[in-house]
Amino acid sequence: MAQQFPDAPYLTGHHAPIRFEAEAPDLIVTGEIPDDLAGVFYRNGPDPLYPPREDTYHWFDGDGMVFGFFIEDGRVSMRNRWVRTGKFEKELEAGRKLYGAFGNPMTSDPSTGDTRYNTGNTNIVLHGGKLLALMEGAPPVEMGARDLSTISEYHYDGAITTTFSAHPKLDWETGEMLNFGSMIHGPMGPKEIRYDHIDKAGRVTGSEIIEVPFTTLMHTFLATENWVVFPVMPLEISLERMMQGGPMTAWVDGREARFAVMPRNGTAADVRWFTMPPRHMFHELNAWEEDGRIVAIVASSHRAPLFPNEQGEMPEHGETRFGLTRWTFDLSGDTNEVREEALTDRDMQFPRPDDRKMMRRTRHGFCNINIRARDARAEGLDAVMRIDTETGAEDLHDFGKGAAAGELIFAPRLGGTDEADGYAMTLVYSPETNETDLAVFEAQDIANGPIARVHIPFRVPGGFHCNYYSADSDLYREAFGG
Repeated sequence: MAQQFPDAPYLTGHHAPIRFEAEAPDLIVTGEIPDDLAGVFYRNGPDPLYPPREDTYHWFDGDGMVFGFFIEDGRVSMRNRWVRTGKFEKELEAGRKLYGAFGNPMTSDPSTGDTRYNTGNTNIVLHGGKLLALMEGAPPVEMGARDLSTISEYHYDGAITTTFSAHPKLDWETGEMLNFGSMIHGPMGPKEIRYDHIDKAGRVTGSEIIEVPFTTLMHTFLATENWVVFPVMPLEISLERMMQGGPMTAWVDGREARFAVMPRNGTAADVRWFTMPPRHMFHELNAWEEDGRIVAIVASSHRAPLFPNEQGEMPEHGETRFGLTRWTFDLSGDTNEVREEALTDRDMQFPRPDDRKMMRRTRHGFCNINIRARDARAEGLDAVMRIDTETGAEDLHDFGKGAAAGELIFAPRLGGTDEADGYAMTLVYSPETNETDLAVFEAQDIANGPIARVHIPFRVPGGFHCNYYSADSDLYREAFGG
């Protein structure tokens, strides 16, 4: 019999698990879905099946639940399904949580055996005709593109059987996907990452092993037309520290941030290391090449949120406040220092470009931002914004006190090819209704407010990453046919 969840952050308020699967063939819409908007909007995030084994819960540890919103002929249908990994099925059979936080073997039930800890809770992408649910620390999980049924872990014909990234990079011009796997030998193994090339058809065409100075929680990386950059931040994973009574994942005070810069088609022998003062990033807007330099627009902070330092002390929100920053790596210069320039001090997260232009220079960035909350991640980011990264001009919509807006995703209009020519959409929770809407904006007029609100008759818990695939894109056609 399932037990009550504890009164804990990320298990209450708009984060509280809903613990059910549903589908709706035709959702009510206020406003109007434009005629030139058709495709699918996916969202992945944690919705734990059972309460945690430990006294505390970490947001990143919940079971993955994928939402799909299918936009066709001005109408929107929806379904949501758990990512039914081996871990999920084993716990469902037992009727309780079996795994410790992040699969910690010291706090897991022995009955877990050799079943992999895989939540599939962080991202959801289409590539090579397959819909893949992703997390760090495990292979992708293939799901049905329309019915969201779980098929199985996907191992690329045996080429990738260990860890995968939650943020692979898709080159929309070539169809190639670039990926990395961190902690590929487990927390006690050699400190190495694996870098993968995956072609348009979904075949792994090459992998490279890169040595790193310590095991970090590497959530994303940077990619351009000719370069890749792997960030080794001071957020270290150490099983040895945990065995001595400290936190397994901790911010190491005073440690500089390091970056392995490598030609996109190069080898580990080509890596050049860059450094900067202690910084953290979970997400980037985009990266590109410019006059012999790599330019990256990232959401950076002076310390990682949600994790303690080595002494077990949790950070204040002010220390972990993310601002949009330009980092420059001068490949032709004689310095290995990363140059930093603040673009906005808005408290923000999840910056995204027009994804079709990823790895090339872009001007428009889309993000969700915090105006009021003291802890934006727990209380919710209450506004969304488009920012011009060249001028700093802001195009902002405030949803109001208590609202919680998710990742703001660009959605191209059918047939459109210019940057930011189309719409932008986000899931937003309303405290007045205790329900969630899918809000649709004109991409270059966010301040005017949503042109359509798709009403979901329940609350969608706060989650992680979204992606939109237009019905006229190759990625959509390969997955859905036509």
